[in-house]
Amino acid sequence: MKNFATQNITLPTPRPAINQGIDSDNEMVLSHSAIYQNCLAQISDANTLDNALMTLNPYGTAPLSAYAGVWSDEVRTVTLSIQDLAQSTVPIVQDFTLTVGANLLPVLGLVADTENQVVIMSDDVIIATYTIMTQPLPATDSADVQLGFPIINVTQPVADIDKVAAGYYFITHFDRYNYALDQAGVVRWYVTQDFPSFNLVRIDNGHFLATSEAKNTYLNMYEFDMMGRLHTFYVLDNQFHHSIWQWDSNTIVAPSEYTSGRPDALNTNEDGVSVVDLSTGLEIAYYDMATILDISREARPTGTAPGEDPTVQDWLHINQSYINETNNLLIASGRHQSAVFGVELESEALRFIMSTHEDWAEEYQPYLLTPVDSNGVPLYDFSKLEDVDAANRDFWSWGQHNVVEVPNDESGIVEFMVFDNGNYRSRDDSKSLLPPDNYSRIVHFVINLNTMTVMRPFEYGKELGARGYSSCVSAKEVQQNGNIVVHFGDCTFDENGRAISCQPGDSDITDPQEGSEAMGNLLLQEIEPVTKSVLFEATMTSGYYKNQEVNGEGYRYDITSFRVYKMNLYA
Repeated sequence: MKNFATQNITLPTPRPAINQGIDSDNEMVLSHSAIYQNCLAQISDANTLDNALMTLNPYGTAPLSAYAGVWSDEVRTVTLSIQDLAQSTVPIVQDFTLTVGANLLPVLGLVADTENQVVIMSDDVIIATYTIMTQPLPATDSADVQLGFPIINVTQPVADIDKVAAGYYFITHFDRYNYALDQAGVVRWYVTQDFPSFNLVRIDNGHFLATSEAKNTYLNMYEFDMMGRLHTFYVLDNQFHHSIWQWDSNTIVAPSEYTSGRPDALNTNEDGVSVVDLSTGLEIAYYDMATILDISREARPTGTAPGEDPTVQDWLHINQSYINETNNLLIASGRHQSAVFGVELESEALRFIMSTHEDWAEEYQPYLLTPVDSNGVPLYDFSKLEDVDAANRDFWSWGQHNVVEVPNDESGIVEFMVFDNGNYRSRDDSKSLLPPDNYSRIVHFVINLNTMTVMRPFEYGKELGARGYSSCVSAKEVQQNGNIVVHFGDCTFDENGRAISCQPGDSDITDPQEGSEAMGNLLLQEIEPVTKSVLFEATMTSGYYKNQEVNGEGYRYDITSFRVYKMNLYA
């Protein structure tokens, strides 16, 4: 991972800090540091490998994680094997190098509500076996429980273990839980609601960064680990309301805004990007998209989420941003313009807009891209209305999320994969699709900045139809073996099983046939991209229908998932 500071890049000016920074006196950070030191201090030379101190959930925040406290008189390698006692799950095997003296070994991957077996081995010889009993998973939704633990059902188990990518499915649900599933759909890790659940990323030290609505409306950022220990607590002046992306070991990029109101006459939000130094918590650059794009262009989709100020103009709604170092561009996804765009890092000059060509002012026309096939031949003639409609229906992304770079070192070429939610699929209501007739998909786009063209070499999701229609959020990740893990993160249905929108009239046209209740049934898949065959599938549901009378305006956001990853429990 490159360090931008060594590349002689001059970034735009940051906003003045008010209260932003690291809270070194945070009570939870201090408490967790003391717990760690206490666990370490309890280990004596009597705690050899066959007399380890087993401490389940030491911080009270990761119920399926434990410490094995052991003393070693020498530097040596040991192996831990973790599995439920009934051996119904695949064992998790991890090597550790012991240092001389006290060692705290993370025991990860315990199974809930059962006895677990932890085996310590050295040179393939079993030294000791320990049993740890765990508590049940938290309660699911009911008349008495809101934002409970999801109900997970495996709908297509893995048939060939050699075809799926290594690792565990990490999922984060909006203000519910962060957790990890194994390839049988068994929960092998989670943290309690003490931590933010929604905007989650694992950084290169193995820890997580997260923000959420539930934690001071995205104004607090937490750095925590798999043991549930909070390492750093960041106070933000401006909300990190969507995807955090790590630029280098010390720097992150995140959609941001002027939370306390803009310093000018514009009354907008969710239309900027922050660059932040993790060592200080301070913003070191800010990109204000209200000065770069056209705030007067009508948003589609749009909508003010429950609890937000309806007088503030959410015209862009940036939900993902990252740096393309090959071309020195900031790439961002603006949901409410159904556009992915690129801005030059230093000058902040607009470089491209990937969006339908409709309704852009004359000054933005040179930045619009022409769809082409693999031979560079244009796919549509936009002087013809039927071609405009065809491109809207089949090519452009609508309300998209999770724009993630596909690495390419060729100058002038920008590649990324995006989750195309598919809202409306037209700027004309009369040509828009109802949720039961719509679909969401993942799409790989290749942009040629030299010719201002865009090609689409891969897409997946149409095959699922409305079963995979997700009117907001959602994510995907390409694995090292080429597989794609995708979470259709807002598949919501009425009491008759009809696909519905999170905000009818704003996120989609209003469906006159929809019912009055809503329940999410999110779709997680791992696919092989060449054949598009499904290697694993599971669903997550709240299991409990919501309605406006009981649950308020936000009842359609029953259960949503903003991020999915597949990675090892041990970083």
